[in-house]
Amino acid sequence: MAVILFLALPPPAFSQDVKVCVDAKVLYAADGMAGSTFEYQLEQPHAGSIIQTHNDSIIVQWGDTRGVFQLGVRETSLAGCVGDWAYLNVEIVGDYAEFTQPVYSFCGDNGVFVDFNRENFRAYSWVDNSVPEDGYITQPGRYELRTIDQNNCLLSSFIEVVQTPVPTVSLGADTMMCTPGFTLYALNIQNNPEGTVYTWSTGESGAFDRYIIVDTHDMERDITYWVRAEINGCTASDTIVVLACDAEPLPEEMGIPNTFTPNDDGDNDTWIIAMLNDYPDCVVEVFDRWGRKVFTSARGYPQPWDGRNARGVHLPMETYYYIIHLNDGIAKRPLTGTITIIR
Repeated sequence: MAVILFLALPPPAFSQDVKVCVDAKVLYAADGMAGSTFEYQLEQPHAGSIIQTHNDSIIVQWGDTRGVFQLGVRETSLAGCVGDWAYLNVEIVGDYAEFTQPVYSFCGDNGVFVDFNRENFRAYSWVDNSVPEDGYITQPGRYELRTIDQNNCLLSSFIEVVQTPVPTVSLGADTMMCTPGFTLYALNIQNNPEGTVYTWSTGESGAFDRYIIVDTHDMERDITYWVRAEINGCTASDTIVVLACDAEPLPEEMGIPNTFTPNDDGDNDTWIIAMLNDYPDCVVEVFDRWGRKVFTSARGYPQPWDGRNARGVHLPMETYYYIIHLNDGIAKRPLTGTITIIR
């Protein structure tokens, strides 16, 4: 009587190293009996994936999870004998660059230093040759940094650098306000990005605080106001001095009219100031009782005011405040007073 012996299959083995870098794509070859077939598995599927199988070899795409994971293989002989699972403990190692900010931004043309945990790496280099070793970047974009860590893993890390326009803001030239209240506007802001925040010396702050209303104006002293515009850390600011209302004394013979009647009857329809003929560089400004500017002349006051605002709309019968800048190099302060429209 013949006795048939079934010999247990020896466990197959992998020939590869047991330490690989994160995100590495590795070929593993199984060593077993001639003619055998092999099946494979990852004990922890989240560690990676088997992307290609050729019976006695596979390609594994490892992920970016560090740790020790098991890659299993089982052999079936040509005679149909199925062996036990054999496992290879694979250690996933490797350090990516950790940037100190998730996104870097810089204002205008200033540029920005991009920093990371340099001490963790044996060597590093920027793929873009325009970036110096210290990481000072002057153009927006997505940049690749290649590093070699203590395990000799060559890895790429990416960082986004954005450029933020510098906002603009101004309050105009220092001026005099001979009114109990006025509105102060932030000027030159039309090109500022959405979300620009305006902060005033009076405490108002917000994306829509593009002007302030001064209800109680102390006309007897110079007062300085400031405004700051800010967006993504980029700032611009300006100040204005609202001068005390102590106008240059007027000789009686100057005789600036305090009323006119712009009713298109051909008589006294414009505010004629004869004395300004001697001041070719003068500028006349007129404000309503809220401090809103309703008229600004060209130099020399070549076209007398006709009682309309800058949009050509007739203004109501009212008393207005004026400031006349003589710009003659002699007068220390502008001339101020009131002018009343009568219709």
